[in-house]
Amino acid sequence: MKRMHLLFGTSLICLLCLLPAGLYAAQEKVLASYFDIPVDSPEGTEVTGRIHLERNKDVHTMPVPEGYHFEILRQPEEALFRIETRYDLSKRMMGVLEVDKGKSTPSTPRNYRMIVALKDGDRQLEKFDVNVRIVKQTLWSLLYERYLPKTLRNPRMYGNKKCTDAEIGGMIEEVERNGGKFEGFRSYGTKPQDFDGRNTIEHDWTFIASKIGQMGYAYAASEVYGPEGRTDKRERLKNALYKAILAYTRSVPVEGDDVMIDGKPIGDCTGDGFSLLEADGIIGRQVPTHQWTMTDPLVVPALHLMPGLLEGMKKGDETCLQVHDALVRYFQIFMSVIKSRRAIDNPDERWGEIRDTLYSSGAWADANLGHRSRTMLALPLIWADYNRPMTYVQYWYEDFYGGKPFEGFSFQPGWSPHGVVSDVSYWMTKYNIPAHRYAQSGFQPDGTVSHHIGHGTDAAMVAYGFEWLTECSEGYACFRDTPFKIADKHYQFQLDRLLEVYPKLFYKQRMDFLVAGRSFLHDMRRFVLKTYPNAVRSLFRARSRDTRLERAEELEEVCRRLKENTYEHSGTHAYWVNEFLVHRRGENEPSFYASLKLKSERTVGAEDFDRKVRHSWHMGYGILPVKVDGDEYSDKVLKNFDWHALPGLTEEWRTDPFPLEGGSQASLPGRNKIAGVLADGVAGMGIYRHLPAEGYSSASAFKTYHFIGGKIISMASGIAREREGRHEDIATFIDQSDLRGTLTWYADGERHEIAPDESVNIAEPVEGVCWLHQGKKGYVLLPEGKLQLLIKTGKEINATDPREAGGKPNFIIAIGHGSVPGEEWSDACRYIQLPNVSAEEMPEKVEALLGSLELVQKPKSAHAAYSADEKTWQYAFFRPDEIEAGGVKVVSDDVAEIMLRDTGDGWVLSVGNPMPDGKKQTLSFTLSLALNPGVYAYPVPGMNPYEGETVAVASEGARSRVTVELPDIRDAARYGCQSDLYSAVPVVVRIPKAF
Repeated sequence: MKRMHLLFGTSLICLLCLLPAGLYAAQEKVLASYFDIPVDSPEGTEVTGRIHLERNKDVHTMPVPEGYHFEILRQPEEALFRIETRYDLSKRMMGVLEVDKGKSTPSTPRNYRMIVALKDGDRQLEKFDVNVRIVKQTLWSLLYERYLPKTLRNPRMYGNKKCTDAEIGGMIEEVERNGGKFEGFRSYGTKPQDFDGRNTIEHDWTFIASKIGQMGYAYAASEVYGPEGRTDKRERLKNALYKAILAYTRSVPVEGDDVMIDGKPIGDCTGDGFSLLEADGIIGRQVPTHQWTMTDPLVVPALHLMPGLLEGMKKGDETCLQVHDALVRYFQIFMSVIKSRRAIDNPDERWGEIRDTLYSSGAWADANLGHRSRTMLALPLIWADYNRPMTYVQYWYEDFYGGKPFEGFSFQPGWSPHGVVSDVSYWMTKYNIPAHRYAQSGFQPDGTVSHHIGHGTDAAMVAYGFEWLTECSEGYACFRDTPFKIADKHYQFQLDRLLEVYPKLFYKQRMDFLVAGRSFLHDMRRFVLKTYPNAVRSLFRARSRDTRLERAEELEEVCRRLKENTYEHSGTHAYWVNEFLVHRRGENEPSFYASLKLKSERTVGAEDFDRKVRHSWHMGYGILPVKVDGDEYSDKVLKNFDWHALPGLTEEWRTDPFPLEGGSQASLPGRNKIAGVLADGVAGMGIYRHLPAEGYSSASAFKTYHFIGGKIISMASGIAREREGRHEDIATFIDQSDLRGTLTWYADGERHEIAPDESVNIAEPVEGVCWLHQGKKGYVLLPEGKLQLLIKTGKEINATDPREAGGKPNFIIAIGHGSVPGEEWSDACRYIQLPNVSAEEMPEKVEALLGSLELVQKPKSAHAAYSADEKTWQYAFFRPDEIEAGGVKVVSDDVAEIMLRDTGDGWVLSVGNPMPDGKKQTLSFTLSLALNPGVYAYPVPGMNPYEGETVAVASEGARSRVTVELPDIRDAARYGCQSDLYSAVPVVVRIPKAF
């Protein structure tokens, strides 16, 4: 038996040796997509763009066979070009085209086509077309011209510091006397696993990279060392940069066998020498997941050195060849990925289950693409070769996966590196990534955008999200009017969101801080007046001559009105994925802006990156600011905030600092499943079960919010102490802002006034209707039992961040529920905020409210609101139950939001599913009202024009039975595999009255 096996093996080897060469050819992939050369180029001029083999990525472990070479099979009879087969210093094979002896390229642009072969000895392995574009300006020169000036405007690309000429002189001397090394860094001669210091070795690396970047800036812009400086000093700095780059890049491990652990390479792939250090605990997680911190600082020095570097390489200068090879090697870490994130089958990893291409957009599908684009756009210029692939890191290539789980699969599905210019152009189209599920980065169908989703879906509309939407314009501009220009649909994607989403969040030249993400404390006026219009201008400037955009004039008009402070909008909009609602007026009526931000087990509030003082801990817990002037919650006002007392919050009123541990999302999602917003364009509502998951917050509650005309109504029932906390009183905070003018309050038949310069701490029992007024807003309390009115102003307010506090003092209005709600003080409350009223108007307004509003609560079960003025009914169910308001009873079979509005000739019926799980198929309820029976189709709101499902109305005598078909998992294909996100979409139908 052993002899038979041996004979079979020998026969098989012989058979393989006799296989035709064509079978080997299929194993070689040639990268030869773009070439150009200037007109009138003399003999010996190299074509920009070399011929590469995909197998070059593996030369470290599998050298290119010695017999491989390129040969021109056919070219036009003038035979302008010759080809040489060369190897770079890393033994990667390339085909180099040059103008042949005695020849020159023509004086007018043209395409010059050839047929080239890859051969192994005399065997032809591949035959392919080569088209050399003879041009007035090469693509490399154009891209260099377009991108180079931008690099000096971003400090990240030169080490975040502009050094003095004296400092540069000292750095030059330092690297000259140390063979290119900066002093004080042990990383030059120490293996990463042996590095013993206060920080891990990557901190040395980023610091050295920054110093090289600072030298690079001097080479680019210094009066002494720059292009207009002294020739001798500039030359000296150039040579110092060469030495520093070589010493530094050689000290950073790139290949897997650059780091040996227990005698074995740390990994098998290019980049593993860097990225796998994290898995072994040798370096931290931050730098290898934010690789641009290693590569960005070298962009300015590398790009400004490139013309001289390329000239030296043409002449065979050994140092120039070494520096370029070192840069190519070093920049491989840019696309190296830590071990855990390479998993393609883990739905809990950063980019989801990558092999499920219906629900994952693949690796790097997040807002950090804006950060990555800085280095990306530099790579074609550093490579100076259109066909060298963007990366040699093997797991980005299609062949790494061997056709599994399906043929053509890759780490970024649909892409495998094949030439740096086309590669980078491809990545410029990956900004418009849709989210498919909760806790997934991407653009949401409701218009919001999410980035950091480690705990839940976030609303990152300024930091991260806005960059993700708009920073692509820089790449679009680089590639405009070139063969690699970006398709119109990508421009349109950005324009649609700039026009349809963002302006609705702008009021009186300020962005809503509730959905600004980590930027919530920044200057939101600057964002509206500078960042936003700059992005619009950048988008328009980035267009190619034939780019066609719809509604561009409308966007320009919005920018003009924002600048003139004449932009107004009236409407009520539900951003259902992020549980956020905007209710505003101003087009044809007095202007105001109210917004509501909830969170649940699906979503989180704003991130907080402050390592010394937390602020945004409670953001998302039913926060409800109302603006009239527009600057009530400006960055200056927020600096004086007691962040334990956010408007709309029901929580223990603590004074101790928020916890610092736990990262930027330490406040976590809620434990509550119930949270939802509903709007029909005119009116809206929200339902929220306050049930924090983190251990700092102490309260729980059943809360609803009702937005009807100029009335912003809040109700809470079942307020309780959920955790021991610090035994401070639990309160519902009505408002906190700066005290502008007299604060007036009326209770138990007496009117009181608080002057702007007063500091008060009032705790007043209230059993009857009570109202307050401040600025241009009124507040009406309709007690449920015995309440405590709480007012603090001036120095009585415990500003959370004393580092920032100062200036104009704030005021806080709240309702006290006691340490144990329901014992001494009520565990429920109802209050109304009225924009655009004066103190003198308040008594009349209160009387009108009492005559037109009906607010009903069934504690812990259902709330209802009815406004006779607007003929609007709203019902919120925390569980199946029945409740009546305004003469209409609703019996709901499930958790639900239901809204009914009488338009005279018909009804607008709106329904929301505030407990979405992607599986619920229907919501059903009965109205004590005879609606016109029928089946009514509804379109879904948001950014995608999908037809929705149906609402069936069946007559039951004087009642109507309503069944709402919801988007669910069965409808995944219909909703672009976003059915989970559409399961909470507002359902709105118009039902005509039967006459």
